[in-house]
Amino acid sequence: MNKTQRAGLVTLAIAATLFTVPASFADTTSTTPAPTSASSAPTTAGANAANAAAKAAYKAAMDQYRTALQAWQAARQQAMATYKTAMDSYRAALSTDHASRLSINATFRSALDAARAAYQSAIAGTPTAAAKSAALAARQSAVTAATTARAAAIAALPALTKPIAPVIPPKPVAPTKP
Repeated sequence: MNKTQRAGLVTLAIAATLFTVPASFADTTSTTPAPTSASSAPTTAGANAANAAAKAAYKAAMDQYRTALQAWQAARQQAMATYKTAMDSYRAALSTDHASRLSINATFRSALDAARAAYQSAIAGTPTAAAKSAALAARQSAVTAATTARAAAIAALPALTKPIAPVIPPKPVAPTKP
């Protein structure tokens, strides 16, 4: 048997001995609580009345808190419903604005394509220098007119303003129980 096994057995033997030793070493002090007399905690009518008054005040404070909480919840729900309605109308206006911009840009793109096609057909073949410069001037004026029309159409769109989220007052605080 090696030293660690021997030390383990000695430790177990000592523990078993202490566990099985008679209760002569046990604590013999009494664990029962000391008797209390009725005079150590006087209950008077004044203490009961103060306690009843505190309970009544707490009940009144709780009723007031419940009323304030219901009012807070109703105000919060109303503010959130108003905000949700405003956001829905904003999203609808935003999609209308997007569709309008797509239409304006499509009109602009078709005007540019028409100007480019007219220019290409004017310079096809063997045009003279005067015909080329006239076709280029016509293309530039068509592009300028399309750009101006596009800018005017975009400026005519209604301005969009995102609704601001409501500021909700803090939740009422419950009273503390006495």
